[in-house]
Amino acid sequence: MQTKAYAKLTLCLHVKDRVNGSLHFRNVTVPIDLFDMVYLEKSETMHIETDKKYLPNDKRNTVYKALILLKETYAIKDNFKVRIVKNIPTQSGLGGGSADAAAVIRMINEMYALDLSREELINIARKIDEDTPFCLFNEASIVEGIGDILTPIDIIEPLYYICVKPSFGVSTKGFMKKFDHFQTEDKVVACIEALEEKNYKKLSDNMHNDFQKSVVRHNSRMRKIMRTLREQGMDGVSMSGTGTSVFGLSQDIDEVREAYKRIATKFSFVKYGEIKPKL
Repeated sequence: MQTKAYAKLTLCLHVKDRVNGSLHFRNVTVPIDLFDMVYLEKSETMHIETDKKYLPNDKRNTVYKALILLKETYAIKDNFKVRIVKNIPTQSGLGGGSADAAAVIRMINEMYALDLSREELINIARKIDEDTPFCLFNEASIVEGIGDILTPIDIIEPLYYICVKPSFGVSTKGFMKKFDHFQTEDKVVACIEALEEKNYKKLSDNMHNDFQKSVVRHNSRMRKIMRTLREQGMDGVSMSGTGTSVFGLSQDIDEVREAYKRIATKFSFVKYGEIKPKL
């Protein structure tokens, strides 16, 4: 079997509080047309391989975690070989590892005719990480709790993005463990209202990431990327998730394409596309 594992952008990231050591969120997240390819087949032994040598292929890999969890939960005796062709950059805040794990959960569900409900799928995914539940469904959503409460939401159309990932990343686990700068939820409430009202300016004016200030403060290269996107006419320039990807929005595809042409060779990863409500 094979499937696409789609990346995501977090239009607004709000950290509500910390409960029993875990951060709880209220985010607005959308899927984008950037994807890894994940191939799954039965095998005599468990084996994971990727086209990137620096990625772990053992129990540290989210796909491995998902497979072991599924095997234990549903008494699956088979082992599997998984091959992942990576297009989503690592430590980018675009949900690459989560998307790959979600892809495997969907394929196992289909392969063994488990017919898992939405709640059962989420219950498995939430044990991987906070982005895997969203990546199961690839649908624009308000994402709450530890990523396991998903409320689909419509988006403004047309809506285009350009995303830049520098050559370095950040440690998600280490960063989230230290976070303590809790703020009011005014920005995320405004973003949700903007989508409901189809108000593009209100959306772009209120896009926000609670992690951004801490990350960007000590990183001149991140500030440069954000400045570059603003100079290219992009709106709502922001970090995505807890990674180092920076993106901006536009409703003008020609403007986005021209911006891409001007900056594509300046950074290690640049991608543009159209945001759809569901992929």
